[in-house]
Amino acid sequence: MKYNNTFVDEIDFKILSILKENSRTKYVRIARLVGLSEGAVRRRIKQLRDEGVIRRFTIETSVELEGIVLIETEAARTREVKERVKEIADRVFEISGEYDIAALIRAFTIEELNNKIDEIRKLPNVVNTKTLIKLKD
Repeated sequence: MKYNNTFVDEIDFKILSILKENSRTKYVRIARLVGLSEGAVRRRIKQLRDEGVIRRFTIETSVELEGIVLIETEAARTREVKERVKEIADRVFEISGEYDIAALIRAFTIEELNNKIDEIRKLPNVVNTKTLIKLKD
């Protein structure tokens, strides 16, 4: 199967599934689960990274704050603002309604969260923002 202009087989999909569940899974364990040697798994993961199928490894913690910033932009400048916000926020979406963009920001402190929100507010072509802070899941 072709994915991002790269041929990815069933074993690659199994490896990706395991890493999505836990990006710290040891190569030896992945090898056991997919029926390959550790070296073969290591080579496949390197190839998936080199070809851009795996873009980054991340972690999630339970101690972080999450905020959603709703952003209103100047007419016809949404795409430009969205690209700039991607450099600041963890996830960015174009949305419909009163606001043009929603940005998810994760931070370990309220100060860090505020700093990222301030960065967004200072961007050219940002007209207005509204911030929502997640209280609980």
